[in-house]
Amino acid sequence: MYLLVASALLIQLGSTLTGAWRASQPRLQFTHSELIQNGRLLTLPLVAGDLHSLLLDEDRKRLYVAMKDNLLSTSLDDITQNPRKLYWPASPDRVQECLMAGKDPELECANFLRVLQHFNQTHLYVCGTGAFNPRCSFIHTSIFLQSEHQTLFYSQTECGKGKCPYDPFQKTASAVVDGELYAGITSDFMSRDSAFFRSLGSRHVIRTEQYDSTWLQDAQFVRVAPLSETDNPEDDKVYVFFTERAQEAEGAAGKVLYSRVARVCKNDIGGQRSLVNKWSTFQKARMVCSVPGPDGLQTHFDQLQDIFILNGKDKKNPLIYGLFTTSSDILNGSAVCVYRMEDVVRAFKGNFLHKEGPQYKWAEFTGKVPYPRPGTCPSSTYGSYSSTREYPDDVIFFSRTHPLLQENVLPLGERPLLVRVGINYKFSKLLVDRVEAVDSTYDVLFIGTDSGLVLKAIHLPREHGQSQEVTLEQMQVFQHRAPVTAMTLSKKKQWLFVGSKEGVSQLALYQCELYGQACAECCLARDPYCTWDGHACSPYMPSVRRRNARHLGEDEDPLTQCVRQGAGLQVEAEQRVMLVAEGNSTYLECLPRSRHAAVTWYKQAGENSPELNQVVTGDQLVVIERGVLIRRAELSHGGVYHCQVEEHGYHWTAVTVRLAVWSSSANRVHGSLSGSSYQGAGTLPWYEDVMALIHPGNLGQHCKALGYRPPRNHRRHGDIVMMKKERGEKQKHGAGRGGGGGGRPVGRKSRSKPQQRAPRSA
Repeated sequence: MYLLVASALLIQLGSTLTGAWRASQPRLQFTHSELIQNGRLLTLPLVAGDLHSLLLDEDRKRLYVAMKDNLLSTSLDDITQNPRKLYWPASPDRVQECLMAGKDPELECANFLRVLQHFNQTHLYVCGTGAFNPRCSFIHTSIFLQSEHQTLFYSQTECGKGKCPYDPFQKTASAVVDGELYAGITSDFMSRDSAFFRSLGSRHVIRTEQYDSTWLQDAQFVRVAPLSETDNPEDDKVYVFFTERAQEAEGAAGKVLYSRVARVCKNDIGGQRSLVNKWSTFQKARMVCSVPGPDGLQTHFDQLQDIFILNGKDKKNPLIYGLFTTSSDILNGSAVCVYRMEDVVRAFKGNFLHKEGPQYKWAEFTGKVPYPRPGTCPSSTYGSYSSTREYPDDVIFFSRTHPLLQENVLPLGERPLLVRVGINYKFSKLLVDRVEAVDSTYDVLFIGTDSGLVLKAIHLPREHGQSQEVTLEQMQVFQHRAPVTAMTLSKKKQWLFVGSKEGVSQLALYQCELYGQACAECCLARDPYCTWDGHACSPYMPSVRRRNARHLGEDEDPLTQCVRQGAGLQVEAEQRVMLVAEGNSTYLECLPRSRHAAVTWYKQAGENSPELNQVVTGDQLVVIERGVLIRRAELSHGGVYHCQVEEHGYHWTAVTVRLAVWSSSANRVHGSLSGSSYQGAGTLPWYEDVMALIHPGNLGQHCKALGYRPPRNHRRHGDIVMMKKERGEKQKHGAGRGGGGGGRPVGRKSRSKPQQRAPRSA
């Protein structure tokens, strides 16, 4: 029964995602080798086998990489230039103890770096598992300038308990706020004590209640972030995002996972008689990311994988992007949901959940809530409490027994921004870049997957406050498809840095010249980083005033965009000539760059006839997605074929094929070759080498008898299927979806020199 329900949900999800944009299909796809060939990707292979986090230092133009037994520093401009390592192994005694405990020598009994934070302008604070003996250290950034390889010894480190997990497989999250480390970790050897700590600084270490499942239960921490809700600094809070077992939902079905957001006050120092050195303002609420179905049935994405907080002009109301996956093995899916900070704050002002005893169910608390309201930060403007130790005992007791809020945090539109189901990968990491384009401001999503891919997507506004996701690119940034474990973005350098166990990849955010050399092609790409400047598809620079045409919105077309600017609309078609012997098979190929484009084949009624007839599947002819397969050529198959491409209502001819069919029995060619103009240095007509394989004899006399005269300058070809590519100066369509060189670099600095790419194979 459960399998049937899951299958029905999968069908329902698939039906809700279908539409004109084919949202689950990336418009362009690039392999690892193509990205390198285009000059868009740089790779730094690493043999550490584990890469946890990446940290930018834009002022010093450095990138720090936390790995197994090593901390690496390299250049932001080119990660392959002079990388430097700090070797930090676990203590040999601790490694032996770890092995004696039955742990894996490669995957557990080493120093896996799990905390990497800027402590101040000159020092990093780094922690590692230390073979199940956590250690931390303040590391001066100048150490990487002394020599290429250095070692950090055990005596140069300090105890890392309460700052770093013992087990490298446990998910952890941390942040340094005002010189203090906030960390969500499992704080014991057996990974049973999930806790949220504050350490370092001058104040006493403080944490969540220990072994209390109403606070935290098997928590997997994702992100820690300080967020200000008001102008009063005494009201500042630190938020932590995680996934845990949901006590309020568990029953006969067994373990249920919920994604949570929790918060504490920065000035919380615990209670006086109860919750001593424990958080007295800790509260949590559920974050929901689900697809609504029929009869109110919801398909939930329960497993929180990543959080990105996007700050806008209003610093107190950022957008919170959450990346979720399904916890079920039956329905393999991923989703991105967007939340407003005001909705999160409203949930924490709602009612509390309460459970009378072990035999009772969770329900809304209907009793009297003590004053000041639990979770309120001590402030001189609210209740005149200078610290949490002055709170009344009933407030502290209520905070201890009622950490869970009733109201859920719902996403914008009460549905995901982006959904993927029924695919062979899951999302793992998320970054968002807010880009100012010609017509508006767009949030560009970069999504890492567990198969070494990076997706680049945007969402376009629609009516009634809805939005539509468009996946612009799918890029394979790692050759062996290792899961993406870390990502960071340099706004200044316009680079995306991606980490996995294979190493680090440096990817340009855009490469406008690959979209084509016509205005319509540039606008159809819908890339906010790019614009048509009147001459070429080039990066857009907001500070430069000029006439620009941008990508398409929901209800726009390239004709309108380009006509406004006076740009040409024509996209020159690729010209091909093909020859096939009667009875043989051949294939007419048409590979537009865009996978969002629909291909339709037409055949001219006659050589000079304007009438076009759509090509449909017949006895000897099969129309497939990207071409026409003629299984057994007949004389009637000869003629002129046109591959017409349609995307977002704009039609153009990508390829024109002149197909000639040679009949050995009739000693004639059916289908005009008059459009050909092959030229070469040989002395024989171009078709003689081909026809000699089909009809031996005096082919020159035979062809002259047919009245065909080859051009004065001609060339010889040894291929049975002949192709000719007559490209205009601005033509970019053809077998290669990637495209090649572009016009002059205008606006944002181009990430690679314009160059001609080899066509991609079918």
